[in-house]
Amino acid sequence: MKEEFNNSSADPASNAATQAARDEARLDVIKTRIASVMEGESVVTFLEMNNVKIELLSDPINWAASTLTITTVRDGEYFYKDPKILLKRDLTDDNLLQAIVHETGHLNQHLSKVGNPDRILSEREYILFYRAAEADAQALCTEVTWALKQAGDAGPWNAACNAGYKDICDAYEMMVTADPSSIENGTAKRIAFDTWFSKPERLAGYNEATADNMIPFLAKGREIFKNHNMVEKPLDNTWVEKLDSASAKSYLLEVGNRSLLRDPYYSENTQLRPAPKKVAANNNTPAAPGDTPNPPVMANPF
Repeated sequence: MKEEFNNSSADPASNAATQAARDEARLDVIKTRIASVMEGESVVTFLEMNNVKIELLSDPINWAASTLTITTVRDGEYFYKDPKILLKRDLTDDNLLQAIVHETGHLNQHLSKVGNPDRILSEREYILFYRAAEADAQALCTEVTWALKQAGDAGPWNAACNAGYKDICDAYEMMVTADPSSIENGTAKRIAFDTWFSKPERLAGYNEATADNMIPFLAKGREIFKNHNMVEKPLDNTWVEKLDSASAKSYLLEVGNRSLLRDPYYSENTQLRPAPKKVAANNNTPAAPGDTPNPPVMANPF
């Protein structure tokens, strides 16, 4: 004889509350891990000071994304509310950790007033702007997960490697092995940043995301917020300085480094687009975090 319980009368609200409590406890453990190293303390402090809500979802559009609501655009400055990080619940804790650090990097950019341009750019410079934002967020992730690895918690580092960033991890590790002081002086983080630009398929994905999503998105915002007062002008050193100052340590200024504005390495191949993907009819498995780019602001902001 087979017996079964009838669960049809279960209280959906009670189930949701139980799941939320489990998610919160899980995220608390992950944030404690992040804060266990000096490089991660500022990440957790940022999340707490800005009341960033982290949500685990069963079936999100993207495995990992950060969202903000734009309340207005005035005199070239974006104003926001409701910062969130949205993550796929069935990711491993190691993958969640590295994704939280990366997405915190993006939220920090926006709340530091360097998440979106304060002017109207050419397509080439829009692509440069958002490439740099993505490279900066991944450089932060590399820095924090390396510190965790050195402290005996290597899971998030391995998760980042497996999420499409092994080239960046390898370059960072090679640098700190050759020169341990490169962690403190920012050289290792700059190597991670620069290596982001070395992978053509990565560039192609972000070229497409910027041209097809972000440029129309920003144009819509200027139509809605008439006081944006933005004019067409190229990027200049104020952008580099603002992006650098958003970091816990200076590493993007030109002293001893390539110039983000003048070195074609950072802005070349803006015409690249991803090759069409062949997906089997019965394969519904999404790409892992890092394989597929998200627009820099994943939100319905207006």
